[in-house]
Parts: sequence; C-alpha cells; structure tokens
Amino acid sequence: MQLFNLALVFSVVAFVSACSQTPGTTTTTVTTTVTTVTADDDGEAGLLTANDRRIIRKTWDQAKKDGDVPPQILFRFIKAHPEYQKMFKSFADVPQAELLGNGNFLAQAYTILAGLNVVIQSLSSQELIANQINALGGAHKPRGATPIMFEQFGAVTEEVLAEELGSSFNAEARQAWKNGMRALVTGITKNLKKAEDLADPQTKLTPHQIRDVQTSWENIRGDRNSIVSAIFIKLFKETPRSQKHFVKFASVAVDALPENGEYNKQIALVADRLDTIISAMGDKLQLLGNINYMRYTHQPPRAIPRERFEDFARLLLDVLSSKGVSADDMDSWRGVLTIFVNGVSPRQ
Repeated sequence: MQLFNLALVFSVVAFVSACSQTPGTTTTTVTTTVTTVTADDDGEAGLLTANDRRIIRKTWDQAKKDGDVPPQILFRFIKAHPEYQKMFKSFADVPQAELLGNGNFLAQAYTILAGLNVVIQSLSSQELIANQINALGGAHKPRGATPIMFEQFGAVTEEVLAEELGSSFNAEARQAWKNGMRALVTGITKNLKKAEDLADPQTKLTPHQIRDVQTSWENIRGDRNSIVSAIFIKLFKETPRSQKHFVKFASVAVDALPENGEYNKQIALVADRLDTIISAMGDKLQLLGNINYMRYTHQPPRAIPRERFEDFARLLLDVLSSKGVSADDMDSWRGVLTIFVNGVSPRQ
C-alpha cells in the first residue's frame, strides 16, 4: 500500500540527506517539498498487505534490541558499495576498517535507523505518514539519490536482519521485507528520475536508453554484417538445431557458412533489419511497427522459439562488450534488448 511506501521513504531520507553534511557535523538538513502526498493516496494499493506490515513491525522490534544493528547495516552498505562513502562528507575519507569506531559514522547510522524505527511503528497512521512525506519529499533528487541506491540499501538491511534474527527471519519475513523495499523503490522512483529516465508507456524505452544505444551503435554499425555473422556462427555451434530454421543453408557445415551466398544474404538482411530498428528507436510508431513486423514474420511461419531470440541478444551483448561499449551503455542495451525480445516473442 502507499502507506508503507511513504513510511519507508521518510526513513531513508535521512540516509540521502547525510550526503551534504560538512565534516565534523551530524546535522541532517531537509529541502522544501516538491511532491505532495495525500492520506488517501493509494496508487500502490495491494503492494503491501496487513500481514506484511505486522511481520515487518515484529521483526524490527526484535532486531532493534541489538544496538549493533544500525552501524552494521550502514557499514555493510558502504563495504558492498564503497563508491557511496564519498557522498557522506562527514566520514568520506575515513578508512573502512575505522568506520565502526568513528563518531560521525555511528551518529549517521543511528540517524538513519531512528527514522526507520519511527515510521515502522507508525504504519497504521496514514495521515501522519503523508504529512511527514510532504515535509521531506524534496530531499531526494537534489542530493543525487538514485533508485538503485535504495534497492541496494534494502538488500543489505535484509542481509543484516537475517543474520541478527536467525530462524525468526523465515521465508515469510524475508518476503515481507522484500515487498516493503519494493514499495519504497516504487514510491521514490518518480521523484528521483529525470525526464530522460522516464520510460514511454508504450515502447517502455527511456530517452536515456535510446541515446546510449544509438550512439554506441553508430560507432560500430559499419561492421554490422561481421557482427551478425559472428553471432550466427556462435549460435549455430552452441545450438545446432537453430540452423534448421534457415532452409537455404540448413545443411551447410558451420565453418563453411561464411563462403555461402545464401548465408551472406541472410546475414545482410538481419544486419540491415537490426540497423533499421535501432535507427527508428526515437520514432515510437516506426519502432512499434518494426517490432510487430518482426513478430509477424518470425513467429507463425517459422516458429522460432523465444530462446533463440534470447540467445541472439546475449551474444550481441558479448560482442558489444568486446567492442569496448561502456558499462552505462551496456546497461541501456540490456534493457532495450529485453524489450525487443519481449515484443518479438512474448512469454507464453
């Protein structure tokens, strides 16, 4: 429900706001609100059940008895993602081995977890949570927080709770916390994302993904035929039966394919189609038309299974990585290829 969504946002704002502290201080500052949430806002209704809330309260009440839990959560988070330590100016340069004994670090750890404690105990007061969020809603985006940071923080919290509670943190409790953290990320993503990171409701692509894919493709598109050929050769070697879908060279030895005219025609066709789809990504209607055309021409007449498209996407990613495509661009490619595969060959 939106209630827990809002509650968790409040608790983690302390984590985000700490990034702007000056050395030697533990003061948490909050910007003015940019998002208004009402008590009857239930856009995420059904995401978290009453039983989830009950379990979260119960397990948290057990865990908070150990004063070591707050610093362990923050320490594990920074240890797993050391790049984030620089965002905490009050202990940005403290060696990891000394963090658990550093006053600024400990103060921040208890600040974060104190907020979490307050809101978990207030889950039933939707009006209160709404008011708190309206006071703190503007603290997220200006401080550079991203959805993935909250996901990572949630995963570490779950890990520490599992160790602290042992058998009490059973599968049901773990799922309740997963649901709660998912509610958190769902709720704050709208505040954290820039316009270029918002996906089109029809294509599911973001301007950021389109830019990354088109830019990186432009650098290698001159070699598209050789790229596609390398993918096909590897695919046929991995899964020989996939070659049978191409009747004109189904019986040709794989190593002899580069010399086969029909094979090279098919490679050129696939490479050009891939180039056309990538070039059209910025035109929603043309993009959807290309995907629908691929789906129509490949599914009923040739019955190519979804696995082959997944294999092609995987092998293309391998080639892109070998070509030196950046990590950020690779993330965009993964998202785009997943959408393409789902469009051309939806899961049954």
